[in-house]
Amino acid sequence: MDIWLLSLVLVAILIGWIVGRWMPTGQASTANGSKSYSESYVKGLNYLLADDSNKAIETFSELIKVNADTVETHVVLGNLLRSKGEVDRAIKIHQNLLARPDLSRKQRNMAIGELANDYLKAGLLDRAEKLFKEMIQLKPDELGAYRNLLDLYITEKSWDEAIDCAQMLYDRGDSGAAVILSHCYCELADSAMKVGNNKLVRESLARALDVDKACVRAALLLVKHHLNSNNVGAAKKIFRQLIRSNPEYMNLYIAPAGEIYSRGKDSDSYKNFLQEQYQKNPSTRLAIALIEHYTSINQIEKARLFLSDVLKQSPSFEAFEFALRFLKSDPAHLSETWASLSTFLLSMQNKKTEYVCSLCGYESHAIQWNCPSCRNWSTMKPV
Repeated sequence: MDIWLLSLVLVAILIGWIVGRWMPTGQASTANGSKSYSESYVKGLNYLLADDSNKAIETFSELIKVNADTVETHVVLGNLLRSKGEVDRAIKIHQNLLARPDLSRKQRNMAIGELANDYLKAGLLDRAEKLFKEMIQLKPDELGAYRNLLDLYITEKSWDEAIDCAQMLYDRGDSGAAVILSHCYCELADSAMKVGNNKLVRESLARALDVDKACVRAALLLVKHHLNSNNVGAAKKIFRQLIRSNPEYMNLYIAPAGEIYSRGKDSDSYKNFLQEQYQKNPSTRLAIALIEHYTSINQIEKARLFLSDVLKQSPSFEAFEFALRFLKSDPAHLSETWASLSTFLLSMQNKKTEYVCSLCGYESHAIQWNCPSCRNWSTMKPV
């Protein structure tokens, strides 16, 4: 039984209990009245068992009268509709509840929160933001409202507002707030770097690493900032710390390594770095970088021999695609068939899973600092 059906069954049980609890007694509780309630309830269950959830929901909604005893049940029904994608109907249910003047404070807060989630699901972000802020003022579930508001600001890429929310959660000891806050500062630094606001870049990255010292993204951005400022020494220091603390992200370190070592006096330093890292943990990306470096210093035969070894020892789509491009400079070794194969292999490479979210299992061929599926930060790990 899937989660949707199980949830609906639980709601049906709750409805049955409520119906039995407030079914009219005395003079109003006639045999016909009792029969009417029973028939409606059985009809709703039949729709449920027949997997006709739409009619089941309609039947249960008509069966329950909106009063103080059934508000929670209508909230649950609205949530089920929202989870099924029927956001308009969920909004209507929760709006009708809010329109009632006799709701308790707890019931009103509950309805506000669910309506805000309805608006969020419907893409009505301004309305959702307004209700989440109202919840913060009412303080029924202040931290929950801040989390929802934070998710909304991240969706809108409103990083200043997102930082304020994440900071509030961080100050109150919310688990996971440090990672989120750090990435929000990284977003701010990345934007500032593009427009040349170096002061904001430094301040944002300093704060990002202050709240999460293990943030690989912040360290990489700081390396880039130091290189842009021609401070190679500072960039190299942070770069070496990254390699020691987070070697699993080596594929992301190759490009900055090339820039760092290309500015040094030792012409062999970049080659030595690649060879050392390849010996520790061989990968296709490191192999390709090393072959390209051999080619750049005119060691063509050495590059070809190394490529041959790579294809034999650790063949991959990426390695073969690179090999076809690499050998294309020598027409004697290739034909149009190889060119077509190169295109095919490249298209396969774009579909390759290189990173997987450690929490929800979302797969991607490129690094996603904020998992698009579960929305957690720094959970994408290399395969």
